[in-house]
Amino acid sequence: MIHLTFLMCSFNEIAHIEHAYNDVMDSLSLRKETAEVIFIDNGSVDGTREWLSKLRDPKVTVLLNETNLGKGGSIKRGFHVAKGQFVVIHDTDFEYRAADVWKAFDLAQSEKLDTVLGSRVLAGEIKHKYYINYMGVKLLTSLLNLLYGLKLTDSATAIKLFKTSFVRTMEFNCNGFDLDFQLVTRIARAGGQIGEVAAQYYPRTVAQGKKIRPFKDGLGALWTILRDRLTPVLKMRNSEHKDMGLET
Repeated sequence: MIHLTFLMCSFNEIAHIEHAYNDVMDSLSLRKETAEVIFIDNGSVDGTREWLSKLRDPKVTVLLNETNLGKGGSIKRGFHVAKGQFVVIHDTDFEYRAADVWKAFDLAQSEKLDTVLGSRVLAGEIKHKYYINYMGVKLLTSLLNLLYGLKLTDSATAIKLFKTSFVRTMEFNCNGFDLDFQLVTRIARAGGQIGEVAAQYYPRTVAQGKKIRPFKDGLGALWTILRDRLTPVLKMRNSEHKDMGLET
């Protein structure tokens, strides 16, 4: 039995991916649980793909997308092949640390939660580093809380841990960074129990490869939050779970 799947998507991350990999492996040495790591590369051209191809580790699976599926498309692919009881999105840019993933895992286990988010706000790690991003996240999270009856502090975090059997019942149609929000909106609409833990944050600069576009990605997230609030829950279920007794 595998307890946790690390789902690590990459696109041109040669400067950071080895650090992220070593951090995950170091964290595994401190835990008794079994885990797997799934790398999904989205057509990198900076050497990331070649580095991944040379990995030889029984705990690691490498998937090389033939076409660029976007981060969201890669995450959805990973959900289908994950073997762990829980699956966590953990970026290869080394902005987060694997130790906080295990905090999320422990909370999910102890509180019987379907989803746990690693909050940069609870750790005080976002406000003073990217103020514009912080304000955008605060606004979007406040709206999400209002419309979905949640009490979250950081809906945009990249650390998102899910009970695998639960997240697989859902259909996700976002492929970019807007999937970060749809993962929350649809889990909430389906009645999933969501918690948070503090997560340390070490952001890169744009010059170092940071890819998020605050205004464009923020508008995409806003549209996702509004649209999913009006979408019937049954339409959010994948075809294998349409007959589940859920409110619409």
